Parts: sequence; C-alpha cells; structure tokens
Amino acid sequence: MRGSDSASALLCLAIVVGAACERPERERPSTGGGGAARTTPARGQTDGAARASGSAGRREPASLLTARIRRLANAEYDATVQRLLATRASPAAGTEFPPDFRQGGFTVNDAQRIDAVLVERLAKAADALATEARANGTLARVAPCGDRSRARRCARAFIAAFGPRVYRRPLIHEEVTALLALYAAGAAGATYEDGIAHVLRGLLQSAGLLYLTELGDTSSSDGTIALTPYEIASSLSYLLTSAPPDDELLARAAAGGLSNPAEREAQARRLLEIDALAQDNVVRLVREWLGIDRIDESEKDSFVYPDFAEQKPRIVAESKDFVRAVAFRASGTVSELLGATWTVDTGPLALYRTRGDGPVAGSTLIDRVGILNQAAFLARYANAHESHPVFRGVATARRVACLPLDSPTSFDIIVVPPVPDPGKTTRERFAVHSRDSLCQLCHSIIDPLGFSFEHLDGMGGFRSRENGRPVDSAVVVSERTAFDGPYADSNQLAAALARSESVRACFARFTFRAGAATGKPAGRLAEEEFLSFWRATPAAAEGNIVETLIAFVKRPTFARRRPE
Repeated sequence: MRGSDSASALLCLAIVVGAACERPERERPSTGGGGAARTTPARGQTDGAARASGSAGRREPASLLTARIRRLANAEYDATVQRLLATRASPAAGTEFPPDFRQGGFTVNDAQRIDAVLVERLAKAADALATEARANGTLARVAPCGDRSRARRCARAFIAAFGPRVYRRPLIHEEVTALLALYAAGAAGATYEDGIAHVLRGLLQSAGLLYLTELGDTSSSDGTIALTPYEIASSLSYLLTSAPPDDELLARAAAGGLSNPAEREAQARRLLEIDALAQDNVVRLVREWLGIDRIDESEKDSFVYPDFAEQKPRIVAESKDFVRAVAFRASGTVSELLGATWTVDTGPLALYRTRGDGPVAGSTLIDRVGILNQAAFLARYANAHESHPVFRGVATARRVACLPLDSPTSFDIIVVPPVPDPGKTTRERFAVHSRDSLCQLCHSIIDPLGFSFEHLDGMGGFRSRENGRPVDSAVVVSERTAFDGPYADSNQLAAALARSESVRACFARFTFRAGAATGKPAGRLAEEEFLSFWRATPAAAEGNIVETLIAFVKRPTFARRRPE
C-alpha cells in the first residue's frame, strides 16, 4: 500500500494512530466530539452563573465553552504542512480541497467535517508532499540513517522526534507502535526511505494532525475541564498563526506555564512580533469579519465593468495590505480601519482620486473614508452588473454595528428583486422595500446604511448620475444607535462608525466568535463574559485589533472548558 493507492484504508489506519481522538477511557472526560450541546443555558443567565449538569449533580460555569474536537480549516492545514516540511506547497488552497464550511463568515470553526471527497484529496496531498520531501532532501534531514542495518531503530527515532511535532504533544506507546507498523508496511520489499515516506503519508492524513482537541485530561470538583498544556499551546498557536506551536511554545507547555494568563499574553505578543503567519492571520480575521475575503472569488459582468478583471488583483491586494498597515504600522485600531482617509499604494487603482502621500510609508491620501468605502467591500457587496444597497446595508448592520436583523425566511417572505427600470436609479428601485409593511421593519435599518453607498457603483467607482438621473446618497440613521444622525454619504457614515464605542464592541464580539470557532449556544454566554473582560482592558476597549486578540488569549477561561 503506497502512494495514493488504498487511500481510504490508509486514512482509517492513520486515524487510529491519532489517539488524540481516541484517548484511553480513564483519561477522557465525559464529552462528545462535536455534536450539539445537550443543555442550553437559560436566557438571561448572568456571566459566571452555574447550572446543574444533569444526573451527575455537578455545577458548571455556564459561560465556559464546551470541550470539543475540531478539524483544521483549509488555511490551517496548509500552514501546518508548510511549517512541518518547510514546503511552499498549499494543497488545500484553491479548488484542491472542498471549500471550508463557514460559521458567521469564519472558516475556522467546529462544523468542519471529512467526507469522501476530502479523504481522496488528503491522500493525494499526502502523497505529493511525501514525494516532494523525499526529492528535496527534507526526509533525509528529518529522518537520517547512516547505518541501514539499524533501519528500524532509525525509523523509531524519526517517529519519536517528528511524531510529536505532527501531533503537537508527546506520543503514547500505542501510537509509536502503529507508526512503526506503517513503516514496516512501506519498507517491506523496498527501502528505508520508502518506509519513512509511508509513515509521513500516514501522519499527514492522521487525526492527530487533522484535528485539534480541547478535551483536557481531568475534571475538577466544580465539573469544569482544564485543557492539557499541549492543548493550550495548540489553541494559542492556531488562534494566532493558524500553524502548529513552535519550539518555544512547546517548551512552555512542557514546563506547565501556559495555564498562567500572563505567560499566554507574553507568548501571544512574541508570536505576533516574530511570526509572519501571525500577521497574515490577523489580516484574514479582519477580512472574514467584514466578509471581504470573498472578493477573491468574485466576478463582474464584463460588459458593465470591463476593467474589473484587470483591477481585481489590486483590489484584493489593497484589502490585505491596508489591514496589515493599520494593524501593524499605524494606530492598530478599528477606528482607523473604518475612518482612515488613506490607503496603501498597490499600483494604479483608477477608482480613487488621490491627493498626496498618506501617514504610513507607502500609503496615499484618497477621497474615501475607511475600508467600507474601498473597492473590496463595495464590489463584494454588489451584483455582477449593479450596486446592491441591501447587501451593503445588511453587511454594515450585522458585521460592523451588530444590529439585530432577522432573515426574511423567518417571516416566510420570498424576496423578489426590484424590477429593472432604465429610467430609475438603483435607490429609487430598491425603495419599494420600505413601502412594504412586511419588509419595512428591517429595511428601516438596512436602507439608510445601504443607500449611503449609492454614489459608488457595483465595482466601487464613484458616480454622480445613474441612468441619466442624479444619484442620492443622503440618509438619516434613526434606529436609536450611537451613530444616529443625518449623513450626506457613506464617507460621513464611516467616520461616525469609526468613532462609535458600540462598533468597537461589535468588532470584539466578532473576534470572540472567530477565536471560539463555534456556533453552539454555550458560546453566547461566553461571548458576554469576554465582552466584560474586554471592556476592562483599556487598549482592547479602545478598539485596538491586536490587543483585542490578546484579551481573548489572556482571559481566565481560555484554558478551561465544560463537558458537553
């Protein structure tokens, strides 16, 4: 059994090797791997409140996240194999792997599953990575063996050294035995290198690599679960870098220091300073928060927007580089992200009018305010052939301001798009929603936000007229928000959003959801607990992006869970 032959059987064997998911019964807390929570906390239960845990009679803090196992997202898989094998390959990127399932817009979550298609792609990726590692000398470097008469001993040494890096914790005896069996199967009638490559294929498909565990190993007297030191290290590293813990983090885990919030904070700051993947991860978090990461796969009608295909690489680059510049070279705040009057220089982006050098090296002052008025947001929340004020209004309401909006399906409403009319502007056509008694309640929130962007077309270009008629982007927000008021356009609205404490709190909520990576009801109480902790952390509460992430890491409950 070599290469991608018998991929399913190899994966099944490799999953048995991943004993992180099949811990001996005496070590495993009473919890499921990823199903729905059995008990939903009562509405209105306060932070830190306790609830009964059924017949066991134990009481558990309801604001703790539940113990679980979750599969790596595609970006995490790529970062993991790149870190382990020093490869540039990205097997999960593009169309190689099925797309991630999203929760709340985030790709990292506990709803990811493995199906037959992914099994096949994992086997193909493992085979390609093992072949590359053999060809470029990586296998020789990580699994040296000068005396081939001692090949099995060399294999055991490789497993002892490389296996813990893959599983992100020390191996247990049964795992070493299973991996040696993989080596024997690969080396039978072949070479030492064949056996090592076969072990590598198995490791790259194993549950120990593919799944992160948050199961702990013991339950305390109050019914809560303390994560193991290696689980804390992995949770911290994957939150900040999407990659496995480095040597220092593993050393801190071995020393037992990561249960201390101050040590977690110190390690988080170290990773954010030295690891390029950490900055990439912050960029991805912000782009997924706003949903603008999906501009990467967006297309436009070439008859309406003939320049979009050419401009899209610059639009994508701007969205990434601007977030990176704000987070790591400017103030680092959500206020600047939403209120900056500059953008990074990614080449000639004809959509903008520029007016001099910006405050950050390589930046340019423009006639736009903040990331919501940049092309990535505007083109993402639009149709292929026109702007879409509802898309833009809903995204601003839900993601930026955390305003409550029900889905039309909850009212059994079938949304019918406004009829095309070459004699009207988009705003005039979409205004029909506010005149419908069923739609009016939500559209009183959506329309003022969405219509403020109407001077910007479906690609993000400025327009003063549409279909021969003047464009009207003046709005009045009057929904008892902290940013109620009249605005001439989305620039004025964005400036008000940038000053809003409620918007900063909304970003903190989404940061929690990204870090918690769960859609389970228990996360709601944990979110409120985090908001209380965040408000007591001055730099985070001022809307600093990095400090909000660090607040998530150093909160007291980061390293504890409750049984599901």
